[in-house]
Amino acid sequence: MKTTELSSDNRLLNAVIDVWESGGNEVVSARQVSANAAVPVSSIYHHFGSLEQLLVLAQEQAQACARDWCETRLDQLAGFSADARAFAPFFAATIDDWVHQQRRLAFAWREGQMLRIEGEPGMQMRLGWRQLWAAFWQEACDRFGLGDRAWLAEHLFENESFVHMIGWHRAVDRAGLDEFARGVSAWMSGEPVPPAPWRDFARTEALRAAPVMPSHDGTTSRIAAATAALIEEAGPSGVTHRAVAERTDLTLGVVSHKLRTKTDLLQAGYEAVYLTAVTRLREHTSTISPATADATLDGLADFMSQSLRGQGVHALHLAVARDPALRPFGLQLRYLRGMTSGSLLAMLRPDRAEPSHLEAALLSSFLSSLPRMHADDAPTDARPRIRQAIESMVSLL
Repeated sequence: MKTTELSSDNRLLNAVIDVWESGGNEVVSARQVSANAAVPVSSIYHHFGSLEQLLVLAQEQAQACARDWCETRLDQLAGFSADARAFAPFFAATIDDWVHQQRRLAFAWREGQMLRIEGEPGMQMRLGWRQLWAAFWQEACDRFGLGDRAWLAEHLFENESFVHMIGWHRAVDRAGLDEFARGVSAWMSGEPVPPAPWRDFARTEALRAAPVMPSHDGTTSRIAAATAALIEEAGPSGVTHRAVAERTDLTLGVVSHKLRTKTDLLQAGYEAVYLTAVTRLREHTSTISPATADATLDGLADFMSQSLRGQGVHALHLAVARDPALRPFGLQLRYLRGMTSGSLLAMLRPDRAEPSHLEAALLSSFLSSLPRMHADDAPTDARPRIRQAIESMVSLL
């Protein structure tokens, strides 16, 4: 059905989902959404009462579409009976089809995770996505005799479907996803993680092609750091020249002179976010006592429960998925995961052989999902839940 044939309220809902795909929450405004829907701005308030309520209902519509997609995929398994050995192709195909065939819904999900709508409406909105995927992976894993480990598939899907939105070379990305899925299947079945030559190749290329960070003067470095902090706290929509000036105690003129446009500000901010992401966990890991696995679990749970509401890396992933100018970061975000997780895995299971790059990436993916899965928990509640999740994962290895 053409957009103009839809009712104005449905056109507004679809327009929001389209804007989430093309530009994200930072460009969502009553004026932009109404223009895309070809209706007056007043229609938003007539149908929904507020822009915030429109966003909540657009999330619900995206979830309904995603739920239909999940049900269709499960229907396609009717009559299919297989054991765990058949799981990896299904896992990889599900991620690839979701990212490439349902891209607008994929962006809607990730933008929904960043929407800071407070109170019950926001919590229910985010819970809707978690329940949707939990139900899907429970039923899917039941078909493969892996029902008691569906939670692990759910966590690994949560992160890998995000990373797969960042494209590098399609042939390598798809082959590397197949290897990742075979690693997931190995973890869930208690088998050794297989070799991953495609991912090893991509990792080598990522190390070789790592972008050179620009050498800023002191003032520009302060501006970049302040921009990164604003992205972390409020997402890209929180970044303005005035907000950066207030954060740095610089004049608006100085900030505007150093980085003239918002795009320039965000570019510098994302560079700072990337550097922080690369070093933060590594620095924290160096402070964790390797004496016992319990000490490592405690250190990880402490670190992750204090990082529940940060938006910097999440925003960076979405920006790289959209913007070709940021693609140099994509190769690193996708294929250099696990550089710290390998040492963490060795601390958690010192009795095992040194983990491969793929196994380290599996741990990195699992850990990366946890802050989003527990984003609405209070830190005191999140800590024991995160610790239990990591402990349960380690027990399967």
